[in-house]
Amino acid sequence: MMVHFRSILWVLAMVLVAGCARPPASAQSPGAQGRTDALDARNRVTAMSYNIRCGFCEKPDDVNHWSRRKFLVADVIRTSRADLIGLQEAEAFQVKDLVSLLGDFDWVGVGRDDGKQGGEMNAVLVRREAFAITSQQTRWLSETPERVSRGWDAMFNRTLTLLTLTSRRTGKELYFLNTHFDHVGRQARDQSANLIVQTLQTLRSGVPVIVTGDFNARPDFAGYRALTARLHDAALVSRTPATGGNITFNGFGKDIEPDNKIDYVFVSPGQEVLSHRIITDRYQQLYPSDHYPIVVDLRW
Repeated sequence: MMVHFRSILWVLAMVLVAGCARPPASAQSPGAQGRTDALDARNRVTAMSYNIRCGFCEKPDDVNHWSRRKFLVADVIRTSRADLIGLQEAEAFQVKDLVSLLGDFDWVGVGRDDGKQGGEMNAVLVRREAFAITSQQTRWLSETPERVSRGWDAMFNRTLTLLTLTSRRTGKELYFLNTHFDHVGRQARDQSANLIVQTLQTLRSGVPVIVTGDFNARPDFAGYRALTARLHDAALVSRTPATGGNITFNGFGKDIEPDNKIDYVFVSPGQEVLSHRIITDRYQQLYPSDHYPIVVDLRW
């Protein structure tokens, strides 16, 4: 009986010694958690979709003229800490204004009217320290996407900007697409979505995709269904509940309707959407644009 009791004591002692000799996982490797956090940060990206309203749409004496709004738009972008910004309705001088005010951004975009700087462009701002631009192209949303053109029943020429980016932190590639669908042509919106789906099919498999844009329609249009057959609406798959409401068009406060969300960020499967925000900030009651921007934080 004494031998059996001593054996039990010996086993208990060995268990206690083993427990003391093996500290918690976090204590085993003080730098492990730091390395995990650093890797996590390297694999994150913040993307924004922002229709900034054309620069000549208001008269110079209007409170919403670009000469006043540009500082507000720049502050919204700066505060968001976005790495990639898909702009819609931007004219070349507006993009240059923003790059000058923000610093540390490269940009890509061509005017929809001539493929150079004529007319609005779907410009993309790229944070220089985060991504290198590997390639770029513009496609017109029409039956002849390779040349300047207007498609189907659209009122205006519409374009898709496509960038291949390389992360400076990890060397991984990413496709970033930015677009603006027509506000009049219903057929044009649906066919434009089909054209984007066709474009996605030409991209290299396994490379993450982000699509930003003003799609000029609520989620009940056929083009939305075509896009979400291949991509996720970031608002619907966010790990944390989407914030900021469900309105993206505000008409400078004069045309606010319930659930009037017409701007979106779509992501390819496999990316983790950490958050989705619609930014509704105003500056002394002034709206930076007639659209609210969307900001999405991703782990890819």
